[in-house]
Amino acid sequence: MSSNHWSNRISFIITTSAFAVGLGNIWRFPYIAGESGGGAFLLVYIVLMLLIGIPILTIELTLGRMSSSTPLIGFGKLTKHSWWNGIGWLGVVGNLLIMCYYVMIMAWVAIYMGECLSGKIPNLDSSELPDHFTSVASNMGNVILVVFAILVLAAFIVNRGLQSGLEKFSKWMMIGLVILILGFAVWASTLHGAIDGYRWFLSPDFSKINMQVIISAMGQLFFSIGVGMMVAFAFGSYTSKKDNLVTSASWIVLADTAIAFIAGLMLFPIIFSFGLSPDSGPDLVFVTMSSAFGKLEYGQWFGGVFFLLLFFAGFTTFLSAIQGLKDSLMDRFHLKSHRTLLLISVLIFIGSIPVVFSYADEPVRFFGMRIFDFMDLLTNNIILPLGGLLVVIFGGWVVGYEKIKAHLQSSGGQFFMGTFWKIMVKMIIPLAVLMILLNGLI
Repeated sequence: MSSNHWSNRISFIITTSAFAVGLGNIWRFPYIAGESGGGAFLLVYIVLMLLIGIPILTIELTLGRMSSSTPLIGFGKLTKHSWWNGIGWLGVVGNLLIMCYYVMIMAWVAIYMGECLSGKIPNLDSSELPDHFTSVASNMGNVILVVFAILVLAAFIVNRGLQSGLEKFSKWMMIGLVILILGFAVWASTLHGAIDGYRWFLSPDFSKINMQVIISAMGQLFFSIGVGMMVAFAFGSYTSKKDNLVTSASWIVLADTAIAFIAGLMLFPIIFSFGLSPDSGPDLVFVTMSSAFGKLEYGQWFGGVFFLLLFFAGFTTFLSAIQGLKDSLMDRFHLKSHRTLLLISVLIFIGSIPVVFSYADEPVRFFGMRIFDFMDLLTNNIILPLGGLLVVIFGGWVVGYEKIKAHLQSSGGQFFMGTFWKIMVKMIIPLAVLMILLNGLI
């Protein structure tokens, strides 16, 4: 049984929202929205958020609370068959592998923050920025050193305990993230040409809405809320039986979507005001946005604050992932907290080294891919969608929709009522997650 408990429901919502809000909210969602129909895509995304995002997160949180355990033993407790714990193991392994390359990306963000504040990035010509990113990523010794520092900081915070560590720091970083991103968005709205960015991001174009765009929207929603990593399962086990998980999950998904939306209102006015091309992923923040900062009078400060914002978004996710991993292993093997935390930190550090060396002149390749690309494909295209599919099937069919509904009703959850939601939970949502899995494999 989990010995951790949230200090209150608000802390649970904020901390879980901080876990959901990650790098993808900043560098992936806005671009997908702008490229896939703007306002029309946003409308589709909101519908999917209501029909799929909130229910699937609610299911994982509910399973955690029903088991009163973390995922490595919780699935077995709910069925009296320990082999169902394999679902938990799949998510925990996926979580661990993701953190091995996620921490490298955070190291890049930290390095760029320092280089912006020192004035180095803003003084580079736009044509030099792609090569500069390559030089930063390929400076393996420096990246590994920053990775080590991030792990030490994360371990220090998580070691303080759930309420004094993760809860406390996630709250402050989430508040800081919201203030910074809102401030940036307001400032961006004053730029000449901001209207062009809004038009690209928000103008509805329903002709672009097709099945592939819908699957892409489902995938973004699915990965953004972190289903399949088993962190939500662990976090659900910390909640009070009195907490309404349906409204909590609704607030979490809404906060995650709001941050991603505001990120678009922040990024694209800046990009279009300086005549740059919108992009996605690392190129968006390390090349395109860095080029914009070079054109600003106080570019080094704007750039430094932007990368601080990005670091907050990534670090809150990283902290939550480590908390979930630590508690899961402690629950399963009855280990002491500091030893478990040390073990996880060492595993992530060792696992990050071959990922960092993906940017060496002659990197080791798996199936023709760099280790970074291989791990990204393995986790995001296979492990997480498969884990999410198994969670939904487990909840709807193995534990059973009626039991989940009764559990939610006992704490005031009225969302999962009637035949419609029974069909959604048992049929439509599993098919939607299966489509995400198949789309990633094709």
